Amino acid sequence: MSHRFAIGGLLALVLGLPRQAPADEGAEETKAKIGKPAPDFTLPDTDGNKVTLSSFRGRIVILQWINPGCPVCKRVVTEGVTRKMLAEVKAVTEDAVFLPLSTTPGMNPAKIAAYLKENGIEAKGLMDLEGRVGRMYDARTTPHLFVIDKEGVLRYQGAIDNDPSGRKADAENYVVKAVQALVSGQPVSPETTKPYGCSVKYGK
Repeated sequence: MSHRFAIGGLLALVLGLPRQAPADEGAEETKAKIGKPAPDFTLPDTDGNKVTLSSFRGRIVILQWINPGCPVCKRVVTEGVTRKMLAEVKAVTEDAVFLPLSTTPGMNPAKIAAYLKENGIEAKGLMDLEGRVGRMYDARTTPHLFVIDKEGVLRYQGAIDNDPSGRKADAENYVVKAVQALVSGQPVSPETTKPYGCSVKYGK
């Protein structure tokens, strides 16, 4: 308890005033911030197995929010943008981990598993249907991507590339660029970009 709250509480008792509840000082610490440890979480994958972020410490981790019902997410996934990104990341480092997350209410593991399989993405989807992890990371769009380094520190968040319209033949993939920088020991730049796509749908 802070000294300020303790003094405020004492005055409230003396003056008969209502006491204010202390601010949740730990709440802000659980929010994802560039340059800070990525908030840990555990979610079920599409096979029902529990997956914990911190279990991948020592490997670069890529998070991507997905929604099969979002036309922008469909374009990125079905047109091979995500597959190309993963192939280029793998060429840089074999140890990277890709975790696609679904926060869309009403979605189920079978739909997410089928969506990934149909589009040639070899990864288990993580089900975040309560939106807890999405809110923790302030996931705004599908797709919205995050890159976490081997020490568990968040190094990039934002768009998958600089091509919101999907018309550039030479689009720059920000995730691949971030992974290349991390592997070569260079600073990630940019660290943050504006994510594009459909807004993440959160339930109650």
